[in-house]
Amino acid sequence: MKLTLKPVFMFLLAMLIMAPAFSHAADMEYIPKIASFDFFVDDSGSMMMTHQKLEKPKIEVAKDVLSKINNAIPALKYNASMHMFAPYEEVVPYGPYSKSGFEQGIMSLKADKEIFARRTPMGDGLNMLRPAADNMARNAAVIIVSDGESNFGSDPVAQAQALYESAPGLCLHVVSVAETEAGKAVLDRIAALKGCSVTADAATLLADEQALNGFVKDVFYDTREVKKAPVPAPVVTPETEEVIVLRSVQFAFDSAEISNEAEDVLTEAATLIEEHAGKQVTLAGHTDSTGPEAYNQKLSQRRAESVKAFLAKEGVDANRIKAVGFGESEPKFDNNTAEGRKLNRRVEITFK
Repeated sequence: MKLTLKPVFMFLLAMLIMAPAFSHAADMEYIPKIASFDFFVDDSGSMMMTHQKLEKPKIEVAKDVLSKINNAIPALKYNASMHMFAPYEEVVPYGPYSKSGFEQGIMSLKADKEIFARRTPMGDGLNMLRPAADNMARNAAVIIVSDGESNFGSDPVAQAQALYESAPGLCLHVVSVAETEAGKAVLDRIAALKGCSVTADAATLLADEQALNGFVKDVFYDTREVKKAPVPAPVVTPETEEVIVLRSVQFAFDSAEISNEAEDVLTEAATLIEEHAGKQVTLAGHTDSTGPEAYNQKLSQRRAESVKAFLAKEGVDANRIKAVGFGESEPKFDNNTAEGRKLNRRVEITFK
């Protein structure tokens, strides 16, 4: 059994060190394209009619696609609001973007309203949006979700152009649930007013995850690659049989409490230490350079002692273990980068 646990532990340790928090998170940095946005949803009678392709009311299609967009928006400290037109109404007030708050706003849209006698004043709705648009931090995005029907009030294309003129730094984007040529034409003309506009078909976004993520990226953010600091191999010297770096043993800010994830790794570490019977074990705690040097030294000592106590509870003889805090004195990576600081926050096990 001991011969099999060590490879399993080493593999688990390597995976925890190397695995990103989510796809490409360790390699890519998200950069916001905009500072604020508004979901502007058509709530007219025609939106209560059935979408022939998806066989549900168009307002339900709008809710589905907005929910998916909402879930895909990265946490980049946007400000945001949500309005509907026909009638014009504020659904989510302008303020710091909250994914859960927007989901509640989206789910509050009703699909059981009257179809008839509820005409579509899209142009008037865009005109009424102006005060809210003026208040939005720049650059700003308004995502129009509509079937493009406009059979009452002012010309929506002319009002969209007027909105651009009164609100520099604003861009209108379109998510279309249109099924008539007239509706498609209105939305296409709005999207053509300015080169920044991104337009997409709602049914396509619901069916194609890549298309959905592409739309969100085009509207909300850019990415750039972050160069990662190299991870060295364990050091082996005549005096040191083996050095194992436990970077996956993470601590909360200003805390020496071991996390649940770290417990799993340290349980495997205890088994590995028992395989080195007769050898002395040094636990070396290290920090990055954030904060005063003297404080970091004491913090690293507390963390090393915390690991020692855990290993002792797992059955390792505490007399074999020496806990030493090095603070920020032995960095292996660049403390001027977030990735380097993360890698410098480490615990090392040394056998002698």
